[in-house]
Amino acid sequence: MPTSSARPPDFWDTVAEHVTAKVEPALRQKQRAREPVIAYLRDLEALARRECGSREAIQIIASGRRVLGDRETVEPIDGPFSRT
Repeated sequence: MPTSSARPPDFWDTVAEHVTAKVEPALRQKQRAREPVIAYLRDLEALARRECGSREAIQIIASGRRVLGDRETVEPIDGPFSRT
């Protein structure tokens, strides 16, 4: 049965490494240069809330955003952890 997921299931297993690879270089930049990474992480978190079955993955993404200075809340969307 085909899936409509934008990310393969094993992507969520490696999300910590993926987020780290995005966040660490951005930390060496000024806040304005971090904005595209923050926007990407917001989108990734929204996608994770819809498709991912791991609270840990969502927390990792949210933590990456916060480390970069983002204090906005990603609005819950229907999904397994949309109300967390």
